[in-house]
Amino acid sequence: MANIDVFVPSTLEEAVAFLAHHGDRAIPIAGGTDVMIDTRIGRISPEWLVDLRALSGLSGIEYDANGFRIGALTRIRSIELDQGLRQRSTALVEAARVLGSVQVRTMATIGGNLCHATPSAEMPPALLVHHGIAEIAGPDGIRSIPLGQLFVGPGHTSLEPGEILVRVTCKAANPSSASSAGSCYLRQTVRWAMDLAGVGVAASIEVDEAKVVSGAKLALSAVAPVPLEVDVVSDMLVGKELTPQLTKEVGRVAAEACSPISDVRGTAEYRRQVVAALVPRALYIAWLRATQNWPVGKLAPINGVLSEEE
Repeated sequence: MANIDVFVPSTLEEAVAFLAHHGDRAIPIAGGTDVMIDTRIGRISPEWLVDLRALSGLSGIEYDANGFRIGALTRIRSIELDQGLRQRSTALVEAARVLGSVQVRTMATIGGNLCHATPSAEMPPALLVHHGIAEIAGPDGIRSIPLGQLFVGPGHTSLEPGEILVRVTCKAANPSSASSAGSCYLRQTVRWAMDLAGVGVAASIEVDEAKVVSGAKLALSAVAPVPLEVDVVSDMLVGKELTPQLTKEVGRVAAEACSPISDVRGTAEYRRQVVAALVPRALYIAWLRATQNWPVGKLAPINGVLSEEE
């Protein structure tokens, strides 16, 4: 690994200006769990690392009546342990708990996980089903985009030179009110721990007083070049009661919408079969949470297989 200089900005504006001036020669770093590995193996060769850890206001989780905001420097471990997220966005906590090891989660940040743009990343699907909005700082000020627009291909985002992801804003039900929404994240992998997702599935469900679906979102990872939102799920579910037959049909449609690759974690056809199996489970658990038939804050089995008691 070649010698690399480190710049430590004291303000966000200073970081943006430095990155804009140096272009591809400078890369921002927070937790470093991806950047340091990519540098060591020669995937990237920056002249500068811009250490963002000293910047204030870019970490932590804030709540309001409509949802929550997560700063880009927030550690994955903090998300995993946050009790507010367990109630408002269980999918996000379930995604965080399977990301790497405890040591990795303690270092890794949500901003780094998103901006590394790995197709199998855990966090994007769980944020997408909560209507995630990315807030980006750059030379021209602050701009906001739907989170899905951040990803343009494996390892590539839509960030322009000098731009930094600063936070993600999401919608979620307030647990102090009569909650009518629930979410879930499930995944399949070759190994149960310390591995990338073979398939990741996040689902969210909203219901009305009659327990009829009033809103639904579904997002997948590791089955397309970018995190995949299955937009048709809303048309398929809204206005209907959630039945096993209906969730199975959504799973079939989601599997057809995928464009997975074959690699050491499974063939493309196997991944489609896993999507077809995990989607109904994720939708069902999200529905149980939305209808208050699931213990508040209790996490689902990683692959969604419920015991007879559940």
